Amino acid sequence: RRARMGGISGKRSHPAMKTWARAGSTCEIAGDVLTKTRGGNYNRLATTEETMAAGVHEWEVTLTAGATANQSLALYIGVARENLDVEKGGYSKRGDGWYIRANDGGLWGGGLESADSQGTRAFVIGDRVGVRLDTGDGSLRFFKNGVAFGAGFPAGSIGGPVVAAAELVCPGQCITLVRGAALG
Repeated sequence: RRARMGGISGKRSHPAMKTWARAGSTCEIAGDVLTKTRGGNYNRLATTEETMAAGVHEWEVTLTAGATANQSLALYIGVARENLDVEKGGYSKRGDGWYIRANDGGLWGGGLESADSQGTRAFVIGDRVGVRLDTGDGSLRFFKNGVAFGAGFPAGSIGGPVVAAAELVCPGQCITLVRGAALG
């Protein structure tokens, strides 16, 4: 019973997530592609429109490009509370966002900062970062190229409703939503 980006599986119906809907002014949305196009090295939030309050939801993004200056993938992928100010970021430190950071696989949110880090270059350009949110038990798991990755946030960590979210940090960073996520 999972709602998947771009498709539905299981017997219970969940609306399929569409695409990026909101992003800070230093970011550009072009369909499924989200790019930080300008500004300094500071977090800017982007979210989908669909609120996730019930069920199991899965989606993936492809890490399309790193920062223009140095190919850095210090960016965050996960979930955030709905209706946050997209001109800001750092929501994991405020208790409003739960993410994996792509460059080291560290968990951010719920009082964690770079917890369960998987080392430098945990993800590289071209990798897919998958997310599975179970609103029933409040857990959030992450995947690398379809395979479970790291510990994730255990049951009781996430209280909804939330939206799919990313925080891009450096100009040039680009991620693309993947339709029909198939997470292990």
